[in-house]
Amino acid sequence: SSLSFYSCRSICSYAVFFNQLYQRRVREAVVSTQSTGASALELVTVMRRICVRCMFKSTEANIMELHVRENWRLSQERGHTALIQHFQNIVLNLLTTLKEVMEDIRFARGTDEALVKEIQTMFCGVIVAFADCLKKLTDSGESQLDISVSSNTDADQPAKTTAEERLVIVLGNCRHTMLTIIPLLLKTFTSQGYIKGSDYEIENRCIERYSTLEKSIFEKYVSSKESFLFGDIEEFLVPTSFPWAECNPPCSVNIYVQELALKLVIAMSELHNIEAELLQRIIGHLLEKVTLRVCTMLENVGVMCKNGSLQARLDLEACTLLFGSNMNKECRRKIKSVIGELPADNITPEDLAELSVMLDRFKAQNLILVSCLDHHRQSEQQALSPGGVGDNLKKRHSLKRKPAKPKGVRSPPGHS
Repeated sequence: SSLSFYSCRSICSYAVFFNQLYQRRVREAVVSTQSTGASALELVTVMRRICVRCMFKSTEANIMELHVRENWRLSQERGHTALIQHFQNIVLNLLTTLKEVMEDIRFARGTDEALVKEIQTMFCGVIVAFADCLKKLTDSGESQLDISVSSNTDADQPAKTTAEERLVIVLGNCRHTMLTIIPLLLKTFTSQGYIKGSDYEIENRCIERYSTLEKSIFEKYVSSKESFLFGDIEEFLVPTSFPWAECNPPCSVNIYVQELALKLVIAMSELHNIEAELLQRIIGHLLEKVTLRVCTMLENVGVMCKNGSLQARLDLEACTLLFGSNMNKECRRKIKSVIGELPADNITPEDLAELSVMLDRFKAQNLILVSCLDHHRQSEQQALSPGGVGDNLKKRHSLKRKPAKPKGVRSPPGHS
């Protein structure tokens, strides 16, 4: 009969698909079916499940090993590497093969709801596997990743990068995957009928995994930058290094403030060249930590004379001048609070006027620093302004859902 012919054809096509890798499982399925006296159609049902599971298992294993193909070279779109494209191509190839197999299954016996549910779970595992791959890149040692090559080498060869640059690159890959690639893959997956239009469980599970990874990488990068920014700040602030109790009248801002500004510009440039959208977020966290450290140390100085109080006030005002455009409300409030708690005995309006003159002189001497810090802030505001790149990404990939549409109308996942 036509059904028997179709069953035989399916067995042959599945056997070809399995090739030698899964022939043992195929033979076991055939022997098991024959021993129980099951029909050829039941044999096909068993084999198609084996086929689909092996497809997903093999794909997930391939994705888990993608980290060895990372070359640390940023694409023209900036912020991510070609590794994401490899991941996307693997999943799209899986969906293409899966579509062909499932079309045969539906023709033979209609929709297999149990198998579809299993496919949803396995597909989620495939998507999450790339997050595990990215995590490997952040956990790998220096000897495995820092491979120096000249500019004339093949584009597929790993580029020379620092550990901090690699963290930002992986962070950019994670963000791009979460905001762009996952919605695209889920849209393709949904178009093949595996997800109902109002079911966002798989997307939310995937996004949650990548959000957790992004937060982990973000905190790791910020921690790596703290020691770079803090530098010798403590040596300038501790009473054993600076005579806060008995010091001369201030004549200029302490050198550590300028050094901190220079290091912050270096950090900003590194972030801007790799992932501009993360700039303000990371710099805000770093400034908050630095501000709290400086304020805490000044609060713990102990005995502070009039001149020491004026020097501390001048330094804090200079920090506000340099970093004010990048500071959050908490940093501003903390600095204002510490200035208000500084000893004010015998401080005259003339003393405050002199501080104002020194502050203006400091600003004039560091116009380049001030303009660099303000320029980065303005660039970030433009990216996040209505109609900007960051604003468009938020609009396109917001997880907030609109009310369900009438029956029969399907909303693609990942879009608000």
